[in-house]
Amino acid sequence: MSKTKIALFFGGISGEHIISIRSSAFIFATIDREKYDTIPIYIDTNGKFWIPTIGNPVYPDPTGKTESEFSQEFNLKNKINAPSLPTEIASFGFSSAFLGLHGGAGEDGRIQGFLDTMGIPHTGSGVLASALAMDKFRANLLFQTIGIPVAPFLELEKGKADPRKTLLNLPFSYPIFIKPTLGGSSVNTGMAKTAEEAMTLVDKIFVSEDRVLVQKLISGTEVSIGVLEKPEGKKRKAFSLVPTEIRPKSEFFDFEAKYTKGASEEITPAPVGEEITKTLQDFSLKCHEILGCKGYSRTDFIISDGIPYVLETNTLPGMTGTSLIPQQANALGINMKDVFTWLLEISLT
Repeated sequence: MSKTKIALFFGGISGEHIISIRSSAFIFATIDREKYDTIPIYIDTNGKFWIPTIGNPVYPDPTGKTESEFSQEFNLKNKINAPSLPTEIASFGFSSAFLGLHGGAGEDGRIQGFLDTMGIPHTGSGVLASALAMDKFRANLLFQTIGIPVAPFLELEKGKADPRKTLLNLPFSYPIFIKPTLGGSSVNTGMAKTAEEAMTLVDKIFVSEDRVLVQKLISGTEVSIGVLEKPEGKKRKAFSLVPTEIRPKSEFFDFEAKYTKGASEEITPAPVGEEITKTLQDFSLKCHEILGCKGYSRTDFIISDGIPYVLETNTLPGMTGTSLIPQQANALGINMKDVFTWLLEISLT
C-alpha cells in the first residue's frame, strides 16, 4: 500500500519552541506509519527551515536536551548541512502538513497562511480561526456574544491611552490578571493586587508586545477541556472530551506549572460533577464553533461559584504523551494514533 507523504512542522520562533519539540516527538512516534510517510521539518528560533535529506528521517529523543543540543543532533542524524528556503517545501510533494507548532507565529495564522499560499493542506484551524483564538481580546468579545461567561476585561495598547491612568481607574476591582493579548503558554503573565504591581507587569510586556489584556481575577477551580473532530465522509463531526482539573502548586497555572514535571496536579476526568461537566462540554464546543476552529482545540476555564468562566481557546494545544488532550482522549478510550489519522484525513478532505 502506498503511503501518503506528509511534513511535520515543529520548533518555530515563538517562546514555546521547546514545547513544540516535545509535542512533535510524540506526534512523530504516534502517527500511523503504515499510512503516512512523515518528514519532520525543523524551524529554528531564527525561522530557518531544516529538512532531512535521508530516506528515513530520524527524530531524536529531546528529553533532557537544550534546543541547541537537539537541533545539532537532528541535523547530524538527518544529514542536513544547510537550511532550506521555506519555498522549497513545495518541491517535496507533501500531501499535507501536520502542525506540531505552538504559540506565536506557529499558532496565530501566519504559518497557516504560508501553507495555504503554497497549496499545502495542513492540520488544525485555518488562518482566521487561528488568529481569532490567539487574540484573547477579540476572542472574549466573541464568547460574550454567544452567552459564555467571561470575567470583566479590557485591553491596553502601547502608544494609545495612558496605561497608568487606565489601571488607576479600572471599571472592575483588583486583584486583576495581566497577560499579552497575543501570547501563549502563560508567558509573561501575572497577577496584580495594586495599580503599581499592574504597571510593572504591563511595562514588562510592552518591551516585546504592543497589546495587553487586563482582566478581573476570578478565583476557583481551573479546568481545561478538548474538542476533537472525526471525519464522516466529507463532513466533520465535532465532540467534546472530558475536562481535566488542574491544581498548580504555584499561585496559578503559569509556564513553569504547565511544563515542569510535578509542578501541577492534573486530574482527568475532573471531579466537578455531571452538571458542570456537561456545561463545560457545551461551552467548549461553542467556543470551538464561534471561532471557526477545525480538527481540534482546547479551551481553558475557571469555575467560580458553580459558573465556568472561559479563559481562552488554544488551536494547537500541547501534544506530548502526557498533555491534556491525550489524557482526555485516553479517559474515553480514544487512541491518539486514531486522532492523528482523523486530523490528517480532515486536512486532506
